[in-house]
Amino acid sequence: MEAGTGKHWTGEEKAARKDAEKLLKRAKPRGLYAPVWLSKEAKAVWTRVLASVKGIELLDNMDTEILAMYCDAVARYQVLTKKGTLDDADIKALQAYSRIAISYADKLGLTPAARARLVKKKADKTLDKFGDKFDR
Repeated sequence: MEAGTGKHWTGEEKAARKDAEKLLKRAKPRGLYAPVWLSKEAKAVWTRVLASVKGIELLDNMDTEILAMYCDAVARYQVLTKKGTLDDADIKALQAYSRIAISYADKLGLTPAARARLVKKKADKTLDKFGDKFDR
C-alpha cells in the first residue's frame, strides 16, 4: 500500500491490510519496564530513551528486549569511551557496540532515517484520496 512500491493494490487487498493493521494496535498501551539484568548505566540510557519518545506511539512492551539490547550496547560503548587508553581489543569492541546500537536504533525508530520512514509511511496512508475513488 506504500507509494512507489510498483504494486497496484485492489480494494480487497487494502481492506485486508487495514484489518490486519488493526490487529496490531492495542486498545490501551502497555508500559515498558527495564529488564532486571540491565546495568545501572544501561538503565540510565533506557530512562533517557523513554523520556525522548514520550507522547509518541513508537515503542511497545513487545520492544522491551530489543530496547534493552540497544541500551546495553550504548552503555558498554560509553564505559569504554571513558577509559583512558584503548588497546586493539577495546577499539574492536567499540566498533561492535556502535554497529549493534545503530542497528537496534534503526529497528526501534530512534534514528533520523527511521523516523523519516515512519513519517512517510503515515503520510502515504492519507496522501492518495483521489485513487481511493477508483477502488473496485
